[in-house]
Amino acid sequence: MKSIFKQLLLHCALWMACGAWAQPLDLSGAALLLEDPGGAMTVQQAAAQAARFAPGKVSVGFTTSAYWMRFTVRNSGREPATWWLDTSNRTLQEVDLYQSDGKGGYLHGSAGAGRPFSQRPLATDYFVFPVTVAAGGTAELYLRVRSTGFQGVMMKPLMWTPSAYQARAQSERTQWLLYLGMAATLAGFNLMLWLYLREHDHLVYVLSLLAIIWTTSSAAGGYGSAFQMLWPDAPRFEQCSWVLSLLAVCVLTPLFISRLLDLWRRMPRVSMVLWGLIGINCVTSLILAGMTALGVRGHAEEMQLVYIVGGLLWQPIFPLLGYAIVKCALRGDRFARFMLVAYLPAIAASTYTSLQNVRGEPPSLVYVMWGAGFELLVMALALADRFNQERLQKLAAQEALLDNLRRSEQELEQKVTQRTLELNAEQKRTKELLYNILPVELAEELSSTGQAQPARHESATVLFTDFAGFTAVAATMPADRMISELNEIFAAFDDITDECGVEKIKTIGDSYMAAAGLPKPCADHAQRCVRAGLRMIAFIEERNSKAPFKWTLRVGIHSGPVVAGVVGKRKYAFDIWGDTVNIASRMESSGAVGRVNVSAYTSDLARDDFDCEYRGKVAAKGKGEMDMYFITGERAAGAV
Repeated sequence: MKSIFKQLLLHCALWMACGAWAQPLDLSGAALLLEDPGGAMTVQQAAAQAARFAPGKVSVGFTTSAYWMRFTVRNSGREPATWWLDTSNRTLQEVDLYQSDGKGGYLHGSAGAGRPFSQRPLATDYFVFPVTVAAGGTAELYLRVRSTGFQGVMMKPLMWTPSAYQARAQSERTQWLLYLGMAATLAGFNLMLWLYLREHDHLVYVLSLLAIIWTTSSAAGGYGSAFQMLWPDAPRFEQCSWVLSLLAVCVLTPLFISRLLDLWRRMPRVSMVLWGLIGINCVTSLILAGMTALGVRGHAEEMQLVYIVGGLLWQPIFPLLGYAIVKCALRGDRFARFMLVAYLPAIAASTYTSLQNVRGEPPSLVYVMWGAGFELLVMALALADRFNQERLQKLAAQEALLDNLRRSEQELEQKVTQRTLELNAEQKRTKELLYNILPVELAEELSSTGQAQPARHESATVLFTDFAGFTAVAATMPADRMISELNEIFAAFDDITDECGVEKIKTIGDSYMAAAGLPKPCADHAQRCVRAGLRMIAFIEERNSKAPFKWTLRVGIHSGPVVAGVVGKRKYAFDIWGDTVNIASRMESSGAVGRVNVSAYTSDLARDDFDCEYRGKVAAKGKGEMDMYFITGERAAGAV
């Protein structure tokens, strides 16, 4: 439990120190939960039972119990900071956030689906609470959630910066409004077609389209801002919409498809099963909507059971409808093929969100929205295809005359495309080879200008490694075995430098040379090299525990100015020069096996993140006596 708290505090501190994140911090994995079966526990009582809090899944699913979740956040910045705690939920009837005020009391924010939209702590579609932490302070948060309706507890606590959350919310609203605009346009177009042609299929399609819009905006909490923008003072209607919208789409969409494909005649058994499921689902939806509209209390367990049964019966409806469409399409029905393209994404999205609901997870309704949007567009094309058939028949003769020309053009285009693909593949291989030889920045400069300008880097860190006793080993070990051993070790070193943000320079015999802070400068170049050195030694020690031959590694690191550039005419080589390189080499040769030896300057740069052990003044070849330090390990977060 302590490790979970420690990890959460670390992530929060790093996040808050950054000041702004494009992505939120997911608190799900670090949540500590306490069940309150009666739902009457106060925050003081919950805080007094701190020992009973235990890790658990925040989406506890269908239950009538209240759940307390405890989090601890820390502001390591120098200014007070405000973040937004997002529950990722729209359907809970009781959501409360308590924040310790440092004086024995708690700041309280409350929300719930049974309240008007204006009573939410923040004007957001999800239940979101502001959390303010003083500079250098720590806040203890208690989040209480409870479902007293038919929806389960499905949530994902996320910590956002206000600007990032608002950008996400604006993006979702923009997508929703675009979807509504597109759907309204198609509905209006098909309504005019019905008024002009008096074909009932167009009217049924318009009703089906409106049902899909309602479902996308309201089902299981919905997607978009329907509650906020359309009926903000009618929370009971909003809760009824969660199931009534499903009822509408469950009836009208199958009705539209059945009419166009004549399923009752073609597949009577499938139709009988389909409408049987739809009928039962309608009953469960009406029961839930009625109990919600009447404000029935104390029957949450029964409502959730009805909702689960309805969800289980809902799941086969659209897959069964998809099966009927596929069968008709395979029999050559042109309209069924349009439907197959149009409805399968929406059917797959609906099935996926239904399974999410059954598993007690927040549903991803954005997939339903865009699946439905795709269906609307394709079905509009399908309906318009009826008018297009006559025109296509008239054009058939003309198309026959142009076939030969088209084939010639296609053959030419294919040849050009093939040649272009070959050239692109060759260029890609050339670039990949160049990237393996040079740093990416210099490789791109060399590719675009034909040359790479040398540069002086005033602050960089150089790392050297060397194997003790390598000369004696090389004299006795078979050549193929020695190359295999070095290749395996240096390949692992390459992975380590990549992961630590260090640039490999070259290998010289059994020595491995790398640097950080170039060609792209960075402020933490010393920390990167020290971290890489520790991981290299750890890798060798782990390998020695399993391999028959034991290697002993020394690592030396020094920081300072260097000159970097590309030399060579045919075989390019990236290298660095300067006294910093020489001193780094001396740090390695003056070090000890299994230790990272650094200079005083590198120690000063890295000591905030690593523990350093002073060795005293050590003689270095050609440099006299120098202050040297051993790195004993990386410091824990928050350590001084």
